[in-house]
Amino acid sequence: MSKTLLIYDKLVALHRERHRKLRLKGGEHRFGFARETNSVLLAASELPQACLDYPCVFITTAQGHAMAALVGLRDRENLFVDAQGHWATNHYVPAFIRRYPFVLSENGPHDSQYTVCVDESYAGLNETEGEPLFAEDGSDSAWLKNAQDFLLQFRQQMAASHQFAERLHALGLLVERQINYELQGRPYKLSGFKLIDEQKLLALPPDVVQELFATGWLGLAYASLLSQAQVPRLAARLTAELEAQAAAAAAQIPPVQVVH
Repeated sequence: MSKTLLIYDKLVALHRERHRKLRLKGGEHRFGFARETNSVLLAASELPQACLDYPCVFITTAQGHAMAALVGLRDRENLFVDAQGHWATNHYVPAFIRRYPFVLSENGPHDSQYTVCVDESYAGLNETEGEPLFAEDGSDSAWLKNAQDFLLQFRQQMAASHQFAERLHALGLLVERQINYELQGRPYKLSGFKLIDEQKLLALPPDVVQELFATGWLGLAYASLLSQAQVPRLAARLTAELEAQAAAAAAQIPPVQVVH
């Protein structure tokens, strides 16, 4: 599975003077930066929506276990972003993607303060169109304040997601798995992640089940399990993409002329 943070190419701290004139132009074409990632970090609170569109899995990070939505079956390929940068219509866009080109960076290992960073390489940043990041007096614009609130909320949700994943790991519910799928009649597999073992979940003692139910984590665990039904749809999406590419390539081949 690909490293999702590679969507940031030139990450720097947002600076009140250096970026004073910057504006952010959004729009429906703005997801091209995510075209080459096949997995997206996911907060557990997003599971009820994300599980309807993507297989949701657990991955191991330097900080422990985390959740991710699979958006592709091959390396460096997002099946939900087209060549024009559109995200697939009527499909949930994870908060990890929506927060781009910003991200929060901790000031230190024991510091609760964060620095807002921005990917200067993002094409939507300019000085003429879109939402201003700063007001004329140099203070944060209302738009930037809302963006900062979103970033902080997402960080808090990811912390809660970490607790959820670590609890499942401590209970021995997360096991190494691979996704098997068929593509144009040939079998393939995707590995490098963990899934919940449903039989182990069903075997939990009543007091632990009650604990997971009281925290809302039992429902999230089953949402993760149900999301695996999206694997065939993901494979079908890849098949359709390959067929479209083949058709486009065939259309470019000039017809053979027979000389009499």
